[in-house]
Amino acid sequence: MTSAALDETATVGDLLFGGMPVEPTDALAESLHEHGAVKPFVTGAPGLAAVVEREVATEVGGLLSLDLLDLVSAGWSRYKALKEAARRTRDAPETEEVVAMATHRIESSHHPTVELFIDGKSVGTIEVELDVTFDIAEVLAVVREGRLTEIRSGNCKVTGTLAVEGIVVAERRHKFDLPGAVGLRHGVALLQPAASTAPFEHSVVSDDQSASAPAAWYPDPTRRYEFRWWDQSRWTEQVATQGRVMSDPVVCDPVPSP
Repeated sequence: MTSAALDETATVGDLLFGGMPVEPTDALAESLHEHGAVKPFVTGAPGLAAVVEREVATEVGGLLSLDLLDLVSAGWSRYKALKEAARRTRDAPETEEVVAMATHRIESSHHPTVELFIDGKSVGTIEVELDVTFDIAEVLAVVREGRLTEIRSGNCKVTGTLAVEGIVVAERRHKFDLPGAVGLRHGVALLQPAASTAPFEHSVVSDDQSASAPAAWYPDPTRRYEFRWWDQSRWTEQVATQGRVMSDPVVCDPVPSP
């Protein structure tokens, strides 16, 4: 098993289908066909199987674009030693701390569904499950001003499993090096600010949302999850609780930026 750098361009699609001569979505459609994953839904119209496989692959394609570094960063935001270092550096902003992290595991799970219509009628809901597991060792992490800002060393074995209707259609493990002194964009927020008493009903984005806050994980304004990813212009559907990253759709009512 060869190693590569886990950088800001590595995605779930790279993990599961990297190195193949076709695009990840095409590779997924082929795998769906080989495993017969959607066959029970088209028994009355077998000629539509290829079309359905292509549409399901396209719908699931959003999962393949998930950023591996984002997923592992969400898990690190729960690491006790990092949070303690974050508190100390927040109170002493001119300092930095290097934290050695023991061997640990971060798990990220996603469970979207795809409703299938034929001739305008629903013929069922296809269950999709993506699990990504990071087994990480020998990490030296840098914390400044309450944020995880660099990973100076370390490696991880990442295992990805994609199942459709309980049938595993893609599974792969790859070893990545955590590149020396990599900058984690604008850093990963490790501390939750003081709780607000203002009620939040939805995860929302306004047209005039401020872009001043850097892209990072922040406390989820809906309070349904611990963290939600802010991409510097809007809240996204990526959320995290206790190190597990999931998807939660965004609606369009205004809430403040981080």
